Amino acid sequence: MYAKCSKISEARCVFDRMPKRNVVSETSMVSGYAKAASVKTARLMFSKMRDRNVVSWNALIAGYTQNGENEEAIGLFSKLKGESICPTHYTFGNLLNACSNLSDLQLGMQAHSHVLKHGFQFQSGDEPVIFVGNSLIDMYMKCGSVEDGCRVFEKMEERDYVSWNAMIVGHAQNGCGVEALRLFRKMLVFGEKPDHVTMIGVLCACSHAGLVEEGRYYFLSMTEEYGLVPVKDHYTCMVDLLGRAGCLDEARNLIEAMPMQPDAVVWGSLLSACKVHHNITLGRYVAEKLLEINPTNSGPYVLLSNMYAELGRWGDVVRVRKLMRHRGVVKQPGCSWIEIQGSVHVFMAKDKRHPQRKEVYLLLKLLIKQMKRVGYVPDISEHEDGEEYSGPEQSSCDGSDTPSYVAIM
Repeated sequence: MYAKCSKISEARCVFDRMPKRNVVSETSMVSGYAKAASVKTARLMFSKMRDRNVVSWNALIAGYTQNGENEEAIGLFSKLKGESICPTHYTFGNLLNACSNLSDLQLGMQAHSHVLKHGFQFQSGDEPVIFVGNSLIDMYMKCGSVEDGCRVFEKMEERDYVSWNAMIVGHAQNGCGVEALRLFRKMLVFGEKPDHVTMIGVLCACSHAGLVEEGRYYFLSMTEEYGLVPVKDHYTCMVDLLGRAGCLDEARNLIEAMPMQPDAVVWGSLLSACKVHHNITLGRYVAEKLLEINPTNSGPYVLLSNMYAELGRWGDVVRVRKLMRHRGVVKQPGCSWIEIQGSVHVFMAKDKRHPQRKEVYLLLKLLIKQMKRVGYVPDISEHEDGEEYSGPEQSSCDGSDTPSYVAIM
């Protein structure tokens, strides 16, 4: 009880006073420590257990996944298999979640093969099997393999609302807005009632597909047709939809009419839209709102500076940059990575530590020359630090977009 209520100190006191302990009490402590983000302590407790069952393994694998240590979760699953422990649907759910978080399709497909080996055939009437099927759909969608996610969905003889949500949200997140809305309509035909997650997927789909009128309709229908009260995430989706469509004043009015306090995410979405549509007046207002929430966040300063640069207002660019320095705000460097033949290459902005940096920069310069010959004109408005611009060769080689060129090599 104490462990489930996140009162791990009280749980430990009771545990230490127990004259006899068994696998149930020890597993409860492993689970409690994992939920309290003390995964190292959970692992230590797990390693000292004389008897372990699959529930013990599941508790620790879930702890790693929930705390973002996905590689550890996958490694622990391998050890589970090595000790001939038979995994359950809960084991596979956490394993697939770890693969989703890593966006590692190859690992996800390997996990799928383990699912099939253990006889999960997505048959009717088996709730654990539906759970695994839903986890598979979610994994494939988050890894960008929409076709594989659809294939799993079609093979499921029985589905629940989570299955439909995974498909709708997955299609929306992968830019297939029209298909997501088709699935939503099909879901209603099959008698499933939408929930808050469903409507986030629907609104996200409208945003990606540029369907403004449909988005407005579905937002209003949440309350009128489905009895759902919009929460902050729904408002954020609507602001994103209106911002992409250039309806900036409507987006601002919606934010200011929210029944809850707007956060940095919703204001940030509107600021990005202001930059895209070159609305510096509203952009300055939104940036001020963001700085009221978090004055040390570099994002609003940089976006506002870039907006001024696009308009050629270099004095304002310098003013914003000076304000950043005066307030001690430091821009976090951009980071990107790419996996090539099983090896992950990580690049930071202005980072020249890669062992093949000379070859990379040489290829970059050759590509830039070829691009300029066919009419490429560099956009200098987003130069990292507002310094005097030194040419595309310098800015491109120092940026964090190098992985795409490394892949060519």
